This record gives sequence, C-alpha cells and structure tokens, in this order.
Amino acid sequence: MRYLGIFFVCLSSIAFEILLVRHFAITNWSEYGYWVISMAMAGYSVSGVVLCMFEKAFERRQEALFYILPTAMILLGALGYAALGLIPFNPLELQNEALFTGQLANIGKYYLALFPFFFASGLYVGLSFLARQENIPKVYMSDLVGAGLGAACVLGALYFVPPFFSPLLLLPPLALAALTSLPGKRPVARTGWAGLTLATCACAAFVVVLHNNAGFSQYKPVSAAMNVENNRVAGEMRSPRGYYLLLDNYMERHDVDLSNNYELLGAGGPPPALGLYRDGERLAALPRDTGYDTGYIKAALDSLPYLLRKHPRALLAGARGGFRLREALELGARRVDSVESDPVLLHLLLTYPPSTPPRGNVLRLPLAQTPAEAAEAYANATRDVAPPAAGPTDEDKSDAHAARDAARNTAHGQAAEPAGPTASSASFDAHNATAGHNAPTGRVSRPRLASPLAVVEQTKHHYDIIDISPEFMDQGQANKYVLTAEGVAALTRALSPRGILSLPVGIGELPVYALKAAATIRSGLLMAGVADPAQHMLVVRSAFTARILACRAPFSKADITAARAFATERSFDTPYFPGIDPAHEEIFNDLPPVSFENVTSDTVAGDDTAAARDALMDDLVAFLRDGKTDSSSFRFFNLSPSTQDRPFFHEIIRLDRLRDVLARIELLPRQEIGYLVNVAVLAQAALFALVVFLLPLARRKSLGGIGAGRMLRGFGYFMSLGLGFLFVEIVLIERCTFFLNDPSRAFALVMSAMLVASGIGSAVSARFLDRPRLGIRAACACAAILAAALLLTLPRVLDLALTWRAAGRDALVVAIAAPMGFFMGMPFPLGLSTYRGKTSAFIPWAWSVNGALSVVATPLATLLAVSFGYSTVFAASLGFYAVAGLLAPNRPTDGA
Repeated sequence: MRYLGIFFVCLSSIAFEILLVRHFAITNWSEYGYWVISMAMAGYSVSGVVLCMFEKAFERRQEALFYILPTAMILLGALGYAALGLIPFNPLELQNEALFTGQLANIGKYYLALFPFFFASGLYVGLSFLARQENIPKVYMSDLVGAGLGAACVLGALYFVPPFFSPLLLLPPLALAALTSLPGKRPVARTGWAGLTLATCACAAFVVVLHNNAGFSQYKPVSAAMNVENNRVAGEMRSPRGYYLLLDNYMERHDVDLSNNYELLGAGGPPPALGLYRDGERLAALPRDTGYDTGYIKAALDSLPYLLRKHPRALLAGARGGFRLREALELGARRVDSVESDPVLLHLLLTYPPSTPPRGNVLRLPLAQTPAEAAEAYANATRDVAPPAAGPTDEDKSDAHAARDAARNTAHGQAAEPAGPTASSASFDAHNATAGHNAPTGRVSRPRLASPLAVVEQTKHHYDIIDISPEFMDQGQANKYVLTAEGVAALTRALSPRGILSLPVGIGELPVYALKAAATIRSGLLMAGVADPAQHMLVVRSAFTARILACRAPFSKADITAARAFATERSFDTPYFPGIDPAHEEIFNDLPPVSFENVTSDTVAGDDTAAARDALMDDLVAFLRDGKTDSSSFRFFNLSPSTQDRPFFHEIIRLDRLRDVLARIELLPRQEIGYLVNVAVLAQAALFALVVFLLPLARRKSLGGIGAGRMLRGFGYFMSLGLGFLFVEIVLIERCTFFLNDPSRAFALVMSAMLVASGIGSAVSARFLDRPRLGIRAACACAAILAAALLLTLPRVLDLALTWRAAGRDALVVAIAAPMGFFMGMPFPLGLSTYRGKTSAFIPWAWSVNGALSVVATPLATLLAVSFGYSTVFAASLGFYAVAGLLAPNRPTDGA
C-alpha cells in the first residue's frame, strides 16, 4: 500500500504543477508563471536537505508522517491556490524602474503560497526512499509512473473541468494517498482518521469553489472586452490548449491593417465581429453576420499579392475567422485552400454559419463597388424578391440537416461540409447575378487542421500565393516553424514559377523584428536555390505591420511599379524593393530608430519640422542591397536567421548587452520578457543549487561519516543525471511540438512515455542491485548511444513522417521517447542504492541535488537553445550521461 501512496502523491504533484502553468497562462502570462513555479518547486530540494540534516527525527515519526503529509497537502494546495488570487501582481510594473521592487515582493508572496505544497510532497517522497532503502527501484518506479500518468490524466481532465476550479482534481488522489497509510490498528481509530481526511477534502473544496479569487488580469485584452457595456459571452470552450471565450460586443471588429485613407478610397471600415479569446489573449475575429461588405479590402495592406498575381491559386495559413476566405475570393483567387493550427478555431470555422467556407451563392458584395453603390444595387436586386414562406421549406430543412451533420462530423474529428445556401442568402444570389464580371467565381476548399509545411509536403499542386495571416504566427507554438529558414524554403519550393510568399511582421513595438524576418527569408530563399534573394524580395508596410513578399522569380519592373503605386495610393511605405533609391522615396508613416545604446532618441522631442524617417528602410537597404550588417540593430540585437534548430524569432537580446537592455527595459516588448525571465530563473536556481549542496555540510556528522571524495563524486553524479534527463525531455517535447503541430499533445505523449518507461527501467534496475556500477554504466552507455542516434537522425525522421496520419505520428513519438526513458530510469535508483545503511542520510541529499539541478536545467536548456540550437542541448545531454557513467558510484564493500 505504501507504494500506492507514492504513486498518488507524485500524480498529484505533477498535476498541480501543470494546473499552475495553466492558471498563470490564463490569469497573467505564462512566462511569469514559469518563474514562480520553477522556484516554488524548489520545495522538493529543500525537503531533501531537511531530511538529510534531521534524518533520525523523521525516521522515528515516519508512520504518522505518511498519513499527515498527504492530508496536509490537500489543505496546502487549496489555500496556496486561493492565496494566488489575493496577490496584486502586475507584470507590466516589472518594466518600470520606480515600481518593480513592489512586484518583486509580490513574486516572493507567490513563492510563499506555493512552496509548502511542494515541500510536503518532496518530504513524502524522500522519506519513502529512506523507509524503503532495500527497494529503492520500486519506490522510484512508483514515483515516475505516478507522475507520467498524472500528466496524461490532468491534460485530459482539462477538457471538462472549469480552469479556475481545476485544483479540485487533486483531492481524490491525495485522499487515496492518505487512506493507504491510516495510523493505528483499531478499526474505530482508522475510521476516525479516514473521516478526518474526508473532512479535510470538504474544507479544501469549499476554499477552491468559493474563495479561490481567480480571474483574468485587468491588463489582458479580454478584461477590457468583457467590461464593454452589453458584452455577451457567446461561447465558452475548454481544452488543454487553453480556455476559450467567444465575446459579442459593439467594440469587436475585424482586425485588418487598413490605410488611413480608406474613406477617400471609397472603402468601408472593418466590419463588426465576434472576438475569440484564448487564455485572455485575442486569438481571432469571426464575422458577426452572414452578410457584410468586403469593400474594406481595397484599403488593406495584405491585398497587394492578389493585385500582383491575377486569379491565383492561394494557400492561406490562417483564415482569420473566415474573413480571409471571402477576401481572397473577392480579390480574384480562383481556388483557396486554408489551414488552421487551433482545433477550437477550426471547429468554429466549420460550424458557425458566418465563418463557414463560402460558395458562389453566398459571396459578399463585389470589390469594385463602393458601399453606396452596393447598397443601391442590393435594394434594386431585392425589390421584387418575394418574402420567404411562413413555414420551413424543403431547402431550409436540408440546410438544417447539413448544419447538424457538419457539427457532428467535426465533433468526431472529420471535416465538415460547408453549409448550403440559406433563406437569408437568397437575396445575394440576385445581387451576384446583376454584378456581371465583378462577381467572384473562385472556389474554397474546407479548412484543415494542419501546418502549412505539412500541406506543401503533401500536395502535388503549386500555389501562386501562400498567404500567412498576422494572427496565425501567435495561434500555436508550432507555427513559429513557418518563419524559419527551412520553413521559408519549403514554402518557396511549393510556389509556382512566379508565385509569391507573403509574410507579416509586427513593427509597432520593435521594428527590428522585420529585419530579422528579412534575414530569415533571405536564408530560406538561398536554401531553396535562389541565387540573389535581394531581387526576389519586396517589403511594404503601414505604421504597425510590414508585409515581406518573396517571389520564386525576380520581381519584374511591372511588379515593382504596381506595388509602389498600390502603396502610394494608400499611404503605405515601401522600405525595400529591388532597385530602391532611398533618397527618392516618400515616407508616409514616420518610423524613427529605436535605440537601446543611447538614452536620448535620435528624434528631438516636440520637433514637428523634423523630416520623416524610415529606420526599417535604412536597415533593409544596407542589409539586402549592400550586404552590410554593421548597423546598430545588428550590433545590439541577435538578428541571425531563425532555423528549425533555433526556432526563436522574438528572443533577440544578446547576453553581452544585458546591462544596456535592463537600463531601458521599458522599451522592450513583452515577447522579450520571457527571455529575461529565463536568465533570472537560471541565476536564482544556480544560487539555490549551491545552497542545497553546502547546507548539509553544516551537520557533516549526520551524513554517516561519508568521505569527501565520495561525497563530491556523488554530487557530480546526481547533478549530471538531473541535467541530462531534463535536457533530453525538453528537446524531445520541442521537436515533437513541431512534428505534431500540437504542444499539449506533444507534452503529454513525451512526458508520459518517458516517465512511465523510466519507471519500468527503474523496476528492471533491481536486477543490478548487487552490481550497481555495472548497471549504471550499461544504462548510461545505452542512453548516450540513443541520444547520439537521435541527434543525427531525429530531424530527418520527423520530416519524413510529417504527412502521416495522427495515430501513426503519435505512435512514432512514443516509440522515440520510451526507449530513452527506459534507460534513463535506471541510473538514479541504482546510484541511490549504493548509499544504503550508515550513509543513508546521503539519499535525501542526493534527491535534493537532483531536484535542484532539475530547476536549473529548464532555463539553462532554453538559453543554450536560443544561443546555439537544440542540437547543442541534445549533445550536452549525451555528455552528461557519459560523465554520469564515469562517476558511477558503487557499494563501499566493493571498494568504492
């Protein structure tokens, strides 16, 4: 029964960790939650140090503690979770020199709220190792299998449990852990203790349900939207990917980048929309009504590719809630394919009538007409249209059946058929009939849940336009691989001979992002066989967004003339095109340089007579035309191209310029804060690991007289295991996120497969208890060989299997992760087993060292990946297991 208790405690601990990640992603931002949780999990390590220093006292009370600890965790988890909602944390103030100290105090309060739960959990596991020294492999197996299954179970439960009540999931496993260790032998006493456990669960449930104080941060976009007068929540959806809200209010609009001159162009403004939010961040806009005027696209920045290539076959990465499907047809596309990366958004596209893929008889107003002309034509076309009959017609019934079939098919993972024409769209039939050649005649295929990189691998067609929407890059973690050199090369090869790839980059906060995107696209074109990428690139921008167009063939003079005319008419800027002469370019949208090197801006404040500048034009011309990388942007930021091995687009801070960045941190966009958080966590975790190592030395006698050499050897051994295991896990999760196009599924499959397989490996390692060094070195050698094989072959294997069905890709992920997990699960219990007996106090210390280095591993791996790539992280894991094999401990009786 004791092993069952370990299983449930570890299941609860990993579940709480995952739930806290989700909690911070919803209520604040995930990068800050990672900071807090990483340090709160240091409770594991502190518990090991305490056990090491006071081993005898805990061993005398172990029977009572095995009941008290899980019972206490029930209350500690609930109270800690409730306390989170009372802490007035404002992450934006961390970028304010005068206010950041108060927010550091709030982070300290987060530590205090979460630390006790993880301390109690670590105490339980460490005490289990001490109490079952003869069966350490079995204890470790229970630990790992519980954690692996806990990760899978809690991710599945997130489909059903409201996110702010998710800590209720911890109560059953913790109660079962307590019930496996009821004190006493008399039935009456045991019944009383069981009743106390159930009463504790009831109290915890009361706190979580009625006093958890959880909610969206007031600084997240959803808070402002939900406070709009008469706002209505039109839908609520839950999944491991996020917590979704569909909002309906008069402030929601289609977020399209329009010219400031859209009224002079006779274009309408952006149409009303419903706002889809995930974890409080706006994910997409969906049309509010079936009938809306698409005349606004005449003034839209992303219309340019469709004016350069007439009647194209287009691939859309992101349908923009359905808006982009109709826009592409109105712009003359003859065939439109589209992909989405978010399953909830795809479900809405296929089942929500205003978003469903249009047919010819439900297209919107022609682009060639102004809103006034369209209204007049609409009135003329509908003047003689008879009103619909009072009862439903056969066509109405057929449409209703089709809608129900679409919803049912989508729920079963099948693509839904587009809904047929409705009674409300009959008037548009008449209107389109009178529109003549202006009426769109293209066709739209049903959107798919896939990466555009997988689609271009599968299709035999070539596209005239591949159009990436601005929202798409932020709608899924795997989408960042589109804007890598390999991704750009794959999309370029899928273009027709004169096809255009259109990629958006936000420049409102930091214009150098466009420069990094240009460097990445240039590298991708070179990989695709383009000899002179500068002749194949063209950039057009508004004040907030840049569109980088890459053509498989060099842009012709006619293309350049048309693009410049398009931009001039709409007051957009063209910061780069082949043959550009910056001295003769008119600048409509001032874009001064953003400098972190000088305290004062290059533009004099309040000087309205200063000439408009385009810092992006200066950098792009120097880089693409002249081949120079000596500008301040390149000196200060890391603008090297993103690759599949280094798929980090926003992490552009150079560590050697960290002091300058911190001096002007208020200029940094939020995307860069996550990188700084990694640096802060690494510094704190390294300091904490040093304390974990040194503190037990204050009570050296409690270690059972273990020699200094054996102690240092053991420290290096368990440090290598902690870093090596996490490095492998992190790289596999990242690689499989790209492969599966689903971070939640990748996390669940990799973590569950590795932990369960490690548990099995731990059980098998019991056969080597008499020869631990032999077992350790054999396991480390096998792990290192597998790591080397994956280092050389994994990217290619995943690329070849990218077009497999979902079940086959899932099976491949498990087949990759499980063997590594099996061998990595053997060295730790075998190493611990060598310290049984007089030196058993070293067992919880080794446990704490392993835990402390696990906290170090995550930010260290991320910083290494940003700087050198994931291949370097994987190679480092190979080295750590080689070191562990060399430092393998042995039983003292065997001459260690």
